[in-house]
Amino acid sequence: MILPTRVPELSLLKLKLFLAPLIWRLLYPTLSVPELSPDIPLAEGPIIFACLHRDIVGAILYVAPAHPSLLVSNSDDGLILVRTLGGKNHNFIRGATGENGGRALVHLRRALQDGHSIGLAVDGPKGPFGEIHPGVFQLAKLTGAPIVPLRPVITPSLVLGTWDRTEIPYFFSRIHVQTGPPMKVNATAEDEEIDFLHQKLDAFFQSGSGG
Repeated sequence: MILPTRVPELSLLKLKLFLAPLIWRLLYPTLSVPELSPDIPLAEGPIIFACLHRDIVGAILYVAPAHPSLLVSNSDDGLILVRTLGGKNHNFIRGATGENGGRALVHLRRALQDGHSIGLAVDGPKGPFGEIHPGVFQLAKLTGAPIVPLRPVITPSLVLGTWDRTEIPYFFSRIHVQTGPPMKVNATAEDEEIDFLHQKLDAFFQSGSGG
């Protein structure tokens, strides 16, 4: 008898959903995470925290004190992330800002307009690695919220063999975070201005590509 090929995948997902929260509860207290930079203008209103998908774990830990709404993909990995982190320090919006990501953009925009900071991986959820999608600039233009780019470096870290090269901390890892200056997109910004900001954001991430 031939069993459906989906059965092993479902079993593996269930195992990950069971083990990941348990391991995280043991791992998290051993990590060294810096405080939010005083240069981040949280007192002035909601923030759009932006990182590469590679750095999503370090970025999520770093922005926890701001209690942001985080964009997480509808994939199995996204489900594992939500189940593992829980909702104590974060709210979660499932979806993407790329192709067919209109619904996610609506929810992110609503969160910003309600005064809540958000966080998203600008090249997620499927890449290509390091390629910034336009959704982050659309949100900044529509809401007036500044984009604050983040480049976490986890030492030591496990680099997964996935398209995004996700970095996972080991026990007692230290997380260092480089923050870029806030970037605002005027409500009347034309394509040329957005292209300039796109290049500026890309340069920030590229400067840490070897970190």
